[in-house]
Amino acid sequence: MDERVEPYVMVTVVRRVRPSSAAVGDKAIVTADGKMIGFVGGHCTRELVINQAQECLRTGEKRLLLVTPQPPAHVEEGVTVLPMTCASEGTVELFLEPKHVDPLLIIVGDSPIAHALEEMAPRFAFVPRRIALEKAEDSSSGEPLEILRSQLAAFNNTTAYGVVATMGLYDSEGLLALVHCKLRYLGLVTSPKRWATVSSGLEAAGAPKEFIDFITAPAGLDIGAVGAQEIALSILAQIVERRRRDLNVQWEGQPEKGISETEALSASDDRTTVSQIVVDPVCGMTVDLKKTQFRLELDGTIYGFCCSGCRDRFAKDPKAFLSHT
Repeated sequence: MDERVEPYVMVTVVRRVRPSSAAVGDKAIVTADGKMIGFVGGHCTRELVINQAQECLRTGEKRLLLVTPQPPAHVEEGVTVLPMTCASEGTVELFLEPKHVDPLLIIVGDSPIAHALEEMAPRFAFVPRRIALEKAEDSSSGEPLEILRSQLAAFNNTTAYGVVATMGLYDSEGLLALVHCKLRYLGLVTSPKRWATVSSGLEAAGAPKEFIDFITAPAGLDIGAVGAQEIALSILAQIVERRRRDLNVQWEGQPEKGISETEALSASDDRTTVSQIVVDPVCGMTVDLKKTQFRLELDGTIYGFCCSGCRDRFAKDPKAFLSHT
């Protein structure tokens, strides 16, 4: 759970009075969905602890809990006292400590803005996790989308906030990788003009319309930001605004529709590729079709590109580029 940054409450027995069945030092974990793993007392104590743990997750505050059949006349500051309703009438004192209450911020990219977000996020009570093709041991050995998804696998069941800041290198892959995640916010660092191209590429790749509409692009509040630090600040301010105000806005995470790059290539044995070295129809660069991370199939032909920007421009209007080839 720590690796996945999932919120939970660690419960520890710090004192007990017979005939309580718990022992000092006993521990249990209470998950966000109300499940208890471990033992800190019998059925009556268990239900009380789960309810209190849920409250700890909501507030983010630690709690000292005293469960006793005879509440003291004077309750010390910081102690929550609840009646023990079981017939055994034992007393147990527990310490509840919420973990990973701060929300997860998934950052995609290796750009200066991505690094600035990673550095600044903890100051705004977010837990940053940055993924990038550049972090892969060998990014040329697999499809960009699959590489990013493998880095995201630990977070698929965690509700998070997301920002894609690849500066045009693999924006589409970064966004599509997040389609499986539960998200409160998803922003793309881009310009309005480029977003029109990227959104068309997402649609062509089979991304759900609701997912495309959920994306905030360009990401960040309009504060006239200049430079990576200020742009990161504008994005974090927008995320905080979403967190505090738009409580019901969320992407629940859905399987990606449409054919993946891997599936397209595996099904292309009988399709036309003149050679492994091809020309990017957008910028004119030569690329190795086997090694390039950016491909697109059209009318039986696999086209190779130097970057996702060229591929997205091609996907938006193929005829504009094929007429020159």
